[in-house]
Amino acid sequence: MNSDAETPSEDGLSFWNDRNLKFRVLILGRANAGKTTILERLTGASMDEAEVWRDGRILPGQAVKGQIDRGLHNIDDEICFRPKPGFVFHDSRGVEAGSATELSTIQRFVEERSSAAKNLRTQLHVIWMCLPLDECRELFESERDIFRLLKGTAKVPLVVIFTKRDGAVSKETSQILMGSLGNTRSRSIRRGARGQAELEVIDRVKELEGELRGLGLTDDTTMFLTTGGILIDVDVGGSVLTVFRDGNAYS
Repeated sequence: MNSDAETPSEDGLSFWNDRNLKFRVLILGRANAGKTTILERLTGASMDEAEVWRDGRILPGQAVKGQIDRGLHNIDDEICFRPKPGFVFHDSRGVEAGSATELSTIQRFVEERSSAAKNLRTQLHVIWMCLPLDECRELFESERDIFRLLKGTAKVPLVVIFTKRDGAVSKETSQILMGSLGNTRSRSIRRGARGQAELEVIDRVKELEGELRGLGLTDDTTMFLTTGGILIDVDVGGSVLTVFRDGNAYS
């Protein structure tokens, strides 16, 4: 029997470590969706320190940061960080382009790696879909296509991450102050403008989440998160996604 297809024992951590398994994440999102920031915060390392592996070999001279910012990675490449050796990341290209070729590439990747019965070493454990809050207020049609695809094919938990919350609040604050009739240098006025901006960003998140749920593109395996005071971590031994918000852990 292939050892990669064995059923885990009750001691999940021992099973995981003995086989040197990795927690594998597919991270999706348009260019400048904040994927780089998330990976750097999670791993505690710069993207310049990342290693890219292909077919068991490390690729020399990879400018990972520039590639992931523009969504230029080969989805099969493995992005690894020495401070977090238990993680492997995959990045797709051209999400905002929405081409049939890229959708097919994502579908093939997810289908091949969704089943633990095939190979635990290449199994995909979670998909992160990044949606930036500081740009367009609406979903791209290509992003809807991605959700439709994942809804139809994925057997993997999906985490929708609304990124760049702080940038969105700053933009909204500036717009509110521009329309203010009072003294915009006043501390109380600026504080009030920021509070209003934060509420508007919260409403935007609720609208986007509501749209996805209303279209039937999410289910009970979907989690919604917003960046800003949040650190995402994973118990690699138990394959458990944990979110730390304001010092509290949510699994």
